Amino acid sequence: MDLFFSTDKFKVNGQSYTGFPILIAAEGQVAEEALDFCITHLIKRGRVESKKSWETYGKALYQFFGWCEANAIDWRDVGNDREATILAEFRDWNLSEEGGSLAARTVNARLRLLCAFYRYACNRGWVESIPYDMETITVSQPKGFLAHVDASGGERVSADVMLKTPRTVIRVLSKHQSLDLLNAIDNPTHKLIVRLALTTGLRREELATFPLKYVIDPATYSKHRSFIRVNLDPKDMAIKRKQARGIDVPRTVMEDLWQYVINERHRLESISGQSQHTLFLTADGVPYANDGAAFLDVVKKAGKAAGIPYVNVHVLRHTYATHTLYAMMQAKAQTHALLYVRDRLGHASVTTTEKYLHCFSELEDALMNDYQSEIDVISREVACG
Repeated sequence: MDLFFSTDKFKVNGQSYTGFPILIAAEGQVAEEALDFCITHLIKRGRVESKKSWETYGKALYQFFGWCEANAIDWRDVGNDREATILAEFRDWNLSEEGGSLAARTVNARLRLLCAFYRYACNRGWVESIPYDMETITVSQPKGFLAHVDASGGERVSADVMLKTPRTVIRVLSKHQSLDLLNAIDNPTHKLIVRLALTTGLRREELATFPLKYVIDPATYSKHRSFIRVNLDPKDMAIKRKQARGIDVPRTVMEDLWQYVINERHRLESISGQSQHTLFLTADGVPYANDGAAFLDVVKKAGKAAGIPYVNVHVLRHTYATHTLYAMMQAKAQTHALLYVRDRLGHASVTTTEKYLHCFSELEDALMNDYQSEIDVISREVACG
């Protein structure tokens, strides 16, 4: 079994789709069922817009069909005469040393996709039944803001092949750790990238594609506030789910971004000799590739130098969210705080934002107090309307 990603010659209804996953069996034939499933879920349904999901679907299906092929297992064999269901066998193989000893969350992500595949296969008549049962499990109920609208009774239905996973620990930097991290970075471009992430919660790909035109001279900003609203447009940059949203950039950060554009960025752009539309440029004067993959190495190296072993780019986003939410809730504006942070981060639901509430009781007081002054000022002004 091999996994290939298509060229622009691959078309659906006359439209080209470059980078679409295609599985090829050992005999050289296309795995038609896997391709049909991917076309339906990734193209026709219109709900999966990110090409990252194409790769995720392709790799998960490749792992499963490749495992079937290597073990002479027919993926259509979903009968009850098996010692364990085909998905249970695949799950256990993923957990084994041979299968990579994968983490429970990784295995569950593959199983969820395969459950969807088998539901699709059953509806198409390729299999007579799905190779798993549904069971009721107990889950933690929301507290505080959303508790009154929760009707689950602390229970939900899940496929019985799914593994139990521990609650995710959200990593957050203290004010002093944030400053130590910044001080460990010498490159002026990298320092500004990290600073912008810490004060706005932008994702890695958003930082990499943040447009030059969004930076303004703060002196021309007529509103006398300590932050500047910037409206992010998916037409200008990469945004998850292509949902436009607004962020609040501290005026002090915007001033430094403006100086970066005038001085450092102008020098970098002259190296490539090409006009670039993204704000941040590499030492070669070109935009950062692969959704800013280089930022991860930058942050990890700075974290190591600052004695912070667990930091990555997403920790910067968690840091912004947690401290902003905490500061606003100190102003007795819990509902407003959750909605504000939800909108700044671009969460699809406030329930996602609510996960930061669980951090407060688990973090030391020193971690929650006196975060960057810009964040505190933003929070007070927003809370006051």
